[in-house]
Amino acid sequence: MTTTSQGTDFAALLQRFFAERLLQQRNASPRTIESYRDSFRLLLRFAQETLQKPPARLTLEDLDPPLITCFLHHLETARGNCIRSRNARLAAIHAFYRYVSLQCPPALRRAQQILAIPVKRFEKPLLGFLSAEEMKAVLAAPDAARWAGRRDQIMFALLYNTGARVSELIQIRVQDLQLETNPPSVRLHGKECHSYCISLRPRHETTGTHTCRQAYDPAFSVADVRLVARTGIGLGPYTDGHGAGRFEPMSEPYPA
Repeated sequence: MTTTSQGTDFAALLQRFFAERLLQQRNASPRTIESYRDSFRLLLRFAQETLQKPPARLTLEDLDPPLITCFLHHLETARGNCIRSRNARLAAIHAFYRYVSLQCPPALRRAQQILAIPVKRFEKPLLGFLSAEEMKAVLAAPDAARWAGRRDQIMFALLYNTGARVSELIQIRVQDLQLETNPPSVRLHGKECHSYCISLRPRHETTGTHTCRQAYDPAFSVADVRLVARTGIGLGPYTDGHGAGRFEPMSEPYPA
């Protein structure tokens, strides 16, 4: 295999990895694709600086295990990345070389060597939690006399009531709120295209265990969510100076 063909193979493989493997075959989420894209952007920049070779001329032979190991060390030392970020970059590289091992048999040995690079272990901190009184203080912090304050209270209460991640919160759209059912529910869109529904409990009801999550309810009302739905405001992606997201752009002003 010539150097030119190796370079062509690397460029073609990397393009097909994103366009075919991630998008068409695996239907990866936009955030996964963005993470992988950033990982290879950093890797190609590091390889260019280390090898004095532009990315367009890089080959599979250039990206050998010593270079990948040096790149991971560079992330932790020069860029100050934590071990989790380092492992996330390595996961993107591993995913690419698993694809290479299937699509390019001559590079199988190189793929095996890179796939053998292990993730680094790290201490997982003990996750804390807020007591009911602490959460009530958080919910009481926004100024309820202002629209922005009421919006923030709704978002904080929804996070606490459903156990949703922030990334799941900002993806909620008006059509995800099922307020006519008993009990009302909200559909959350999680990682890797997983979706699930969480019941919204009125303030006077006790908490219960729901699908995949345990919902807590110190101060949450379906009427609060109705306010969001009635004004047509979702939680992204459209935003304005007030910091509120919408399902679609609106011409009418925010409620006073």
